[in-house]
Amino acid sequence: MTINVPAFVDLQVNGHGGVDLLTAKTSEDIRKVGRSLWSEGVGAYLPTLITGPIDRTLEVMKLIEEVRRSPADDEAEVIGIHLEGPFLSPEKPGVHPLEYLSLPSHGLLGKYLAGGTVTMVTLAPEIPGALEAIKFLTDMGVVVSLGHSNATVEQAHAGFDAGARTVTHIWNAMNKDRQSGVAAAALAREEIAIQLIADGVHLSDELVLYTIEKAPDRFIVTNDAVAPAGLGEGTFPFGTFELTVHEGRATRSDGVLGGGVGSLRGSLQRLIDLGVDPESALASMTSRPAQLVGRSDLGILGLGRRSIEV
Repeated sequence: MTINVPAFVDLQVNGHGGVDLLTAKTSEDIRKVGRSLWSEGVGAYLPTLITGPIDRTLEVMKLIEEVRRSPADDEAEVIGIHLEGPFLSPEKPGVHPLEYLSLPSHGLLGKYLAGGTVTMVTLAPEIPGALEAIKFLTDMGVVVSLGHSNATVEQAHAGFDAGARTVTHIWNAMNKDRQSGVAAAALAREEIAIQLIADGVHLSDELVLYTIEKAPDRFIVTNDAVAPAGLGEGTFPFGTFELTVHEGRATRSDGVLGGGVGSLRGSLQRLIDLGVDPESALASMTSRPAQLVGRSDLGILGLGRRSIEV
């Protein structure tokens, strides 16, 4: 049996359908990502740019902005830009190139904010200047997410106290100890949205269920999608390097996991199979992410709203 549900809202998409956003050359490349996402049920998304050369990032932000201003019916809607870096911890970079990591400053933040519609910024709260950056970005209406961080619980709480409202792919690229670090702090605070990847690759089923039990009404599911998503196995570009996809895992040449290649439909079914309440599971990839970024008009059913069948 199929049912009609709101189209998905994804807050972390690095690429899709063979296109890596950070290496996009034209607005058509951005539109290819949007079409590929829409074919998998994603109605709106945040194009996400990992750490890279600032000039390249600003060039892509301009292309994304062109597409955001002229949406098409056969594409997922661009609802802003998610900068996943460069203000990350060199101790938890994941696949982000260390040479392009930066410390935040008003000048650098100003360049990014002038480059396009920045909706979300992921940063590590323990790096120098981070707390001031969180306050500045929050005052500018940007949603700050803590991630790629080796922060202590105390440092994470300071980040949330400064205005951070969510956490990027909880447990990935951070301390996995359940009593310390960003994850522990985020789960302890009822006002913090918990973004997680539930593709069966990034986290164990046990850890997914533990997280949802701790935050049953505030977890948000993303795929952290990368260029190979929707294409199958092979080797594909990602930022300044390449990822190889094999058996559902996208990894760099050194074996480091570099993002997701699953679908939100697949994640929804996985959560339901694990016993998660279906309505809550659906909300985690529709209404909840939409509300976090101030778009409560998305992720709901209604006249003129985008919907899909699952």
